Amino acid sequence: MKNLLVPTDFSLNANKALDFAVQIAKQAKAKIHLIHSCDVIDNTFKDNQILYKEHNQAICNEANENLLILKKSIEDTENLSVHTKLYNENISDAILEACDEHHADLIVMGTLGVTGLKDKIFGSTTAGIMGKVNIPLIAVPLMSEWEIPGTILLAVNNFDTHPDIFNSVFAMAELFNSTVDLGIFTDADTAGAIDYLNDERGITTYEEKLKKRYKNSTIKHIHLDGSEFQKTIEDYIQEKAIDIVAMLTHKRTFVESVFNRSMTKKMSYHTRIPLMVIPA
Repeated sequence: MKNLLVPTDFSLNANKALDFAVQIAKQAKAKIHLIHSCDVIDNTFKDNQILYKEHNQAICNEANENLLILKKSIEDTENLSVHTKLYNENISDAILEACDEHHADLIVMGTLGVTGLKDKIFGSTTAGIMGKVNIPLIAVPLMSEWEIPGTILLAVNNFDTHPDIFNSVFAMAELFNSTVDLGIFTDADTAGAIDYLNDERGITTYEEKLKKRYKNSTIKHIHLDGSEFQKTIEDYIQEKAIDIVAMLTHKRTFVESVFNRSMTKKMSYHTRIPLMVIPA
């Protein structure tokens, strides 16, 4: 984790994510790439184009000033390297472009968390970018406060995933000496006894596979069952004081996204703790 990409709209949500990124950067000795996408008015076919151009320029100037204020504050107080850049395109495209341009290893963004609302930019944008980026993303909810992550919950839904996909999770665990709880969920309403036993055998075998790959990490498996995945996960998070939850996300077609909504995206709207999203 040498290059952290942090998109910001200068909101409280985004500032909370930036605080989180700073803590990771300090521990990993990483560089922060702080970006903003200007929300300008398209004046191509409008009257008074000069007026609109001046309006857009004022917006961009103010955003650039805000980026520089954040950069100076972090560099002066945390002794970190911060690079800033302004983009003039929609935020999703800006993030994708910036990932390639800055060779980002990790994206850190704010999200609304437990409110479940989608009408704020960094509630919808963070969920929308999941499944589009090819690098891990941490969604930081507004109500979370930075704490050294003692335990990371890694929720898996199959045992065919190559262990290397979870490099970012275990890199985070190694940075902060965190324990990783490897979890599988069995639906109590639909699964039979054989399904439950198969999941138990599968998670035990997968635990051993991960332990061989990540020898410096403390890993233990857990088997969760209940009527609803999200509630079961949230109950476990609260009971065990989990600090970060990590989940895989898959790219979906439009039809798939309509009829089979991503559980990872659902979690991004409701989680009270940072959610680490790993592209499958």
